[in-house]
Amino acid sequence: MSANSYTQADPRASTLAGARAWFTESGLTRPLRGKNGRGGSRWIAGVSAGFARRYEWNPLVVRLLVIASFILPGPGLLAYIALWFLMPRDADTDA
Repeated sequence: MSANSYTQADPRASTLAGARAWFTESGLTRPLRGKNGRGGSRWIAGVSAGFARRYEWNPLVVRLLVIASFILPGPGLLAYIALWFLMPRDADTDA
């Protein structure tokens, strides 16, 4: 499924495409490229970088919070994996 399909999907739909459309509408997308690319600073999946960029936070602080959520008891790792699948990547505008 292409990045454009997510923007065309209904965000209220209870589907994976609907969830990704909602994230796209909210401005929560993962960068396409790593540190040297135009997309931002991406380490593993780009979830922390996406949140940091959307809310104009320091990416290092967001990453430290994510690591702390992995160490502390709770669903931190499961939430990160779920967001990895739900948050769409940035649209590739170079093509």
